[in-house]
Amino acid sequence: MEDKIEKYLAKLELDLIDGNWKLFEFSKDWLMSFDTEAGVYAIREEGKICYIGETGSIRKRMKDLLDTRNHSLRRTVGNKRFMDEEGYEAGTASKKFPSKFEEELNRIFEDNFEVSAIVVKVGRKELEERIVEKFKPIYNSREKRKADKPQKAYSISEIRNTYENAYRPWNEEEEKQIMELSNEGKTAKEIGEIVGRNKGAISSRLRKIRERKEHSS
Repeated sequence: MEDKIEKYLAKLELDLIDGNWKLFEFSKDWLMSFDTEAGVYAIREEGKICYIGETGSIRKRMKDLLDTRNHSLRRTVGNKRFMDEEGYEAGTASKKFPSKFEEELNRIFEDNFEVSAIVVKVGRKELEERIVEKFKPIYNSREKRKADKPQKAYSISEIRNTYENAYRPWNEEEEKQIMELSNEGKTAKEIGEIVGRNKGAISSRLRKIRERKEHSS
């Protein structure tokens, strides 16, 4: 029996982690692309799994991710990114960030985060705990889940000690540069070293550029 459970959970894990990763979009079409059934979802930040969650409705939970008041991950990310900026006020379960930070947070999610979700009829909590234990996502630990109590451990300034352009808005010239480097056969890691960004950020941006071209053609 334990063998069957292990195989079942292992298959679900594979379906989720190797599944259809979607870039964040703040649109109705994006929300409608998710199933309404119960399931488990994984979120990557610059290519690295940072959060795992289970839910009674995948689509509803994705909608929650677009509202600071409704999801602890969004509050945690925003509080850590903005806590040192002028005009900052903490986002909480009852209050959004000031509008300029909300707009910037939307951009950060669209540029740096991806989500994968699968329907799971039985064993959602077991699957969530299994993947959390395996990948140890930074926003899933009990300390990190205290979203209204920002921590300095993952501030942008510290990340930029390694990747100087991390979380900066992309511009047309930089997008053109990374596409040219990719067409030359350079890997995401190599491109990241050239432009000062994490390889996960490069991979996500290349996908976004290619999807944008497909939709416009």
